[in-house]
Amino acid sequence: MKLKGIAGIVTVLAAVLAFSATAAEARSYVPSFSAVKRDKGPVFREGCLIVGPQARSGQCYYGSRKSSKKVVIFGDSHALQWTPALIEVAKRRDWRLIALLRGNCTAALVNVDAYCDRWRRNSLKRIRKEKPGLIIVASNTGPNMTIRRGGRTLSRAAAERHLTRGMAKTLRTLKRTDADVTLMRDLAMSKNFLPSVCVSENRSRPGRCTFRAYRPPALSYDFKAARQVKGVTIIDPLVKICPQHTCKAVHGRYLKFRDRFHISATYSRLLDNWLASRLENPW
Repeated sequence: MKLKGIAGIVTVLAAVLAFSATAAEARSYVPSFSAVKRDKGPVFREGCLIVGPQARSGQCYYGSRKSSKKVVIFGDSHALQWTPALIEVAKRRDWRLIALLRGNCTAALVNVDAYCDRWRRNSLKRIRKEKPGLIIVASNTGPNMTIRRGGRTLSRAAAERHLTRGMAKTLRTLKRTDADVTLMRDLAMSKNFLPSVCVSENRSRPGRCTFRAYRPPALSYDFKAARQVKGVTIIDPLVKICPQHTCKAVHGRYLKFRDRFHISATYSRLLDNWLASRLENPW
């Protein structure tokens, strides 16, 4: 009888463990693994991150679209990733958010290519015309950031000092509009794997996909430039997203990263209160 009782307990425990393992394996995340790469938010879906031969942004307004309180988000896809959170802040504060964004085109006044350079000049003119009270700048600082100088493409290391000088020039130009200027410092990236893919392979143990933030000081032209320009506010999201330089791939059931370089739009929306507490309100 004793053996039968023990066998019964073992059977029950095995069934419980099997159920727990199955439930963990079936754990779902938001966005789904099949959708996370495309999770870029409404600004992207509506074509307001321009690419190709376009050199002028459209009438891309968000938040309180008719408000006289104008805020500009200016930069590349590393600025785009903040728009889901910014849209929520804009709605709450009665801001008209204006998106001036171009893929693979830093806000720094440097030579990238003819379309990027023309778009940047047009956007700076647009900003002067719109007369916003707040301008938020964000750009890619990663090792894939390239510029041209003297008829050749520079290595990332050689480009750093030119990027720093060019970003400082952009920030000074923006400060002359009398707007408050805020730099969203670029995030760290994972060095050699896609966080969302890792989570899909470790659904019950997403902690295995935690990575050390990779943001070398030698590749930080945005931060260096902002420190050179008086009156520019710097917001560093790394302390929120990767505290102590440790980046978890998930936030609860939410996938934080859509690729190695960007956070997902779903996760960005969850940061609206954090971002609101750090953004200046000129009004």
